[in-house]
Amino acid sequence: MVFFTCNICGESAKKPAVEKHYQTRCRGKDINVSCMDCLKDFYGQEYVAHTKCISEAQKYASQSQGFATKEPRNKNAQKQESWMDIIRAILDNSEYKLSSDVRSAFVKLQSVDNVPRKKAKFENFVGNCMRMPHRQASQVWDILEKELNKMKDAKQAELARIKAEKVAALQKQQKEDAEEEEAPPKKKSKLEPTEDAATEESANGVSSDFDWPAQLTKIVTKQPDGIFLEKLRKKLLKKYAKHLSVEDLSEKQAKKFQKRFDKQLKLADSLQVDGDLVKVAS
Repeated sequence: MVFFTCNICGESAKKPAVEKHYQTRCRGKDINVSCMDCLKDFYGQEYVAHTKCISEAQKYASQSQGFATKEPRNKNAQKQESWMDIIRAILDNSEYKLSSDVRSAFVKLQSVDNVPRKKAKFENFVGNCMRMPHRQASQVWDILEKELNKMKDAKQAELARIKAEKVAALQKQQKEDAEEEEAPPKKKSKLEPTEDAATEESANGVSSDFDWPAQLTKIVTKQPDGIFLEKLRKKLLKKYAKHLSVEDLSEKQAKKFQKRFDKQLKLADSLQVDGDLVKVAS
């Protein structure tokens, strides 16, 4: 809860009590208050938008010694702030065509930090604390609920759009990989060693494909606590180069290796990637 000091008489008051203070103690005077935490001055209705201030830890932390406080995460405070954003959005939206009484009710709600987010508690709160008639409280709640549902729909639509973009990008990548694998090999210069020529010959001279899943699983299985992704890549690169009977891969071969490595790692059901660590799937 934000507290203010009246700059006219020096009396302190909670945010919801500021308006009442200027209707009684400092009646007839223009509102002129300062926040007790950040000491910022507010004139007129400016104080209404001041819903959150610095904490005690921030206020008294020694910044000169390089000490910075880490604020604890407060999920309830985040939800309450989102709720207040809805109230502010309604006041700024001309779509609702608010009557003077309803608009006045929303303006008062802006100055309260603990507006309930459930209908029954909301109506009870505004009835007891703000002396709002039950009929008007129901009207205000209906508008709040409408705006809340509209924001939820917008959020779901945005999540659906992002998901659709990811699926489309994955399908495009899979199509490109399939086309690349099905495309006939291009003719290369006799002087340039081709990957297919150096490829995948076993010690007895019989051509065979590099067994990606088996090699990946074999390396990871030897590490009970998992293996870092970069280390796994380097180990497999050595095996791949040995399989091609070359000491160092060409630039094209290296690119192809990296592409196949990423793809095969994603397809490996027996493995699990956790950040930079690769483990055997549990």
